[in-house]
Amino acid sequence: MPFDEIRTNVISGIVVGIVALPLAIALAIAVGAPPIAGLYTSAFAGGFASLFGGSRYTITGPTAALVPLLTVVVFKFGVEALPVVGVMSGMLLFVMSAFKLGRLMKFMPGLVIIGFTAGIGLSIAFGQIASFLNVTGTDPAHEHFHERMWDLIRHLNTVGWTTPLIGLLAIVLMMLWPFFQGRTSKLKSIPPTFIALIAVSAIVFYVDIDTPTVATRYGDLPGSFPQPRFDWFDIDLIIQLIPSSIAISILMGVETLLTAVIADNLAVTSRHYKPTQELFGQGMANVIGPIFGGIPATASIARTGAGIQNGATSRLSGITHAIFVLTATIALGSLVGHIPMTVLAAILIVVAWRIMSVHELIKMARTAPRQDHLVLFSTLIITVTVDLTYAIAAGVFLSLILLLRQLTSIESASELQPDETGHIRQVSAELSSLMQQRKDIIFFNAQGLISFHSAFEFERTLLEHDIRPLILRMKDVKYIDTTGMMTLVSIIKSRRKRGAPVMLSAIQPMVHTSLQKFGVLELVGEENVFDGTALAISSVPIDRRNSDSTDDTTPASENQFT
Repeated sequence: MPFDEIRTNVISGIVVGIVALPLAIALAIAVGAPPIAGLYTSAFAGGFASLFGGSRYTITGPTAALVPLLTVVVFKFGVEALPVVGVMSGMLLFVMSAFKLGRLMKFMPGLVIIGFTAGIGLSIAFGQIASFLNVTGTDPAHEHFHERMWDLIRHLNTVGWTTPLIGLLAIVLMMLWPFFQGRTSKLKSIPPTFIALIAVSAIVFYVDIDTPTVATRYGDLPGSFPQPRFDWFDIDLIIQLIPSSIAISILMGVETLLTAVIADNLAVTSRHYKPTQELFGQGMANVIGPIFGGIPATASIARTGAGIQNGATSRLSGITHAIFVLTATIALGSLVGHIPMTVLAAILIVVAWRIMSVHELIKMARTAPRQDHLVLFSTLIITVTVDLTYAIAAGVFLSLILLLRQLTSIESASELQPDETGHIRQVSAELSSLMQQRKDIIFFNAQGLISFHSAFEFERTLLEHDIRPLILRMKDVKYIDTTGMMTLVSIIKSRRKRGAPVMLSAIQPMVHTSLQKFGVLELVGEENVFDGTALAISSVPIDRRNSDSTDDTTPASENQFT
């Protein structure tokens, strides 16, 4: 790697480290862990993910996406459960990597991703109101969203004016800082969150404003290199945490792969990430991180984007970010205690607003079909009020229901008849003319997917007609499943009992193989299976009572007229 590129990636990593410091502290506190845990997570999980992952750009650490699930784990099992659930989730990511489940990411409905991301944002924002306002007297035992919010409202009378004003000052600084950056190029590398953290903390310290700080809540942070620990291992706790670990690992996988996709798009690179290796890297991050005092982690869109915007081109940026965070933690850990809790809450509220993508939600509400609103807002509401895993399951389920609804509205079989121009549009002009001469034959075109979703309508359509010979043109059938083949067998048997022969024409190779294995071709008879529709027509003796043909023969060599 050229020296200039090394320098650019090191500078990018330092900038990302500056971005990561306040977020790591705030996110650790948001889930109920001590602030030092967030810093160790950025350092160790971030470093190992960059070393072993499948993307050159993604930056790993504590993320807002995991906050709702980890908060529930801490509420039910205590903060000592975080390293256990982290390692278990990491092991499950190894399993996902081994089975190459990263490829399934492309099947996640976009509306579900937007919905649960917005829901995560709202959950984080609501969860920070108490710290932002310094509400006191609330009952931490409340588990459900509506109970927590009602308890918060009941205790709003405990709020003073000092702490909320400090929090508002931090938000104003974060909102206004980009305007100053736009005017002075030297300020572009300094993130708004870092400026708000330093400036407001300094004001509170030197003016001696009475407001809760990290030190008053958690004590002083250790300024030393963490020692590996395994005393959190508890077999009983492991068994209880299996459902949570599955949910967290799935979310880790989705968030990580989504971040990797966005990173490739931002970097405009032809060297795309490797999903299987990326899941493995996240597994390493979550197995190693908790051993050194970290909490569960995943790739961060915000920190990854910051790295790319500052010139990141390789893993060196992510590794530098991890080293910078660890060095700053050891050297400056004692200063963290002076950070006001309301400032950290303000940072998370701004982060929540950004990840909600309000403009995207408004656009979807205005432009998306009405049935898509059901998927989007159901996922959002369930994420906030119930649970993220239920929200994803509900969103995917509703998406599948809507997809099936659309599929069942598409005809799987239609009678081939001339339109207002006098031609059968699905076939060539020559074949159209030939078919219109044979009124003694019924012509149907099967199309699309003949599956469980369309089998009933497929059977009803083909059994409604008389006992004239039926030629079923299958050129447009792309796939037929077992249900579809069972239905086709039922149609053939039913028509045969009524003395109505069935012929199949122009079958696609893959469909032909499936029909042959299932025994459909044997049932219909090889003599009734034709490469082209013209050949099928020529095999049917003319019934002059129902035919317009004036000739006793039809061409048998027109295979091209399928």
